[in-house]
Amino acid sequence: MEDVLYWVFSLVLLGAVFAYMYIKDKEQSVRVAKFVSAVEDMSKELHYIKKELLSRENLDEDYNNELLKNEMQIMLEKEVAGKILPILKSLQGMEHIIERFQNEQQERILSLEQKAQSMSKLTPNYDAEEQKIIDLFKAGRSIEQIAKDLRIGTGNVELVLKFKKIIK
Repeated sequence: MEDVLYWVFSLVLLGAVFAYMYIKDKEQSVRVAKFVSAVEDMSKELHYIKKELLSRENLDEDYNNELLKNEMQIMLEKEVAGKILPILKSLQGMEHIIERFQNEQQERILSLEQKAQSMSKLTPNYDAEEQKIIDLFKAGRSIEQIAKDLRIGTGNVELVLKFKKIIK
């Protein structure tokens, strides 16, 4: 019953993580759409400025063209700095939030896995435990190392090995 509750809780937690990521993705999409709109507006403004530049034929073309080109460059840089940099800063903040959230969820999952493992250790499987003791002993581990690894007493390890006639 506890295993089922554990799995249900894990699935609900996983669903919450995906929902949070989905919401943040939608927010990001809205910001990108605003950015695209701002770029289109700047493109339109640039087009109108170019038209205005062509209509001023009576001024010294070379001099005016150079001045307007510099002004457009400055205006464009200001627009970009004013609209794109806040969006980039916001995106970086979102990345940090998502990373922090993912790290928290990863820690929670690890904690749940450790709790599940400790819960399974409360109801030992003696046949599997005996086999682990035999396997570890055959692998060259000492009785003390086996007891420490399996978190059982050295007397239990010796009893199993003597019962299975592996040691005298």
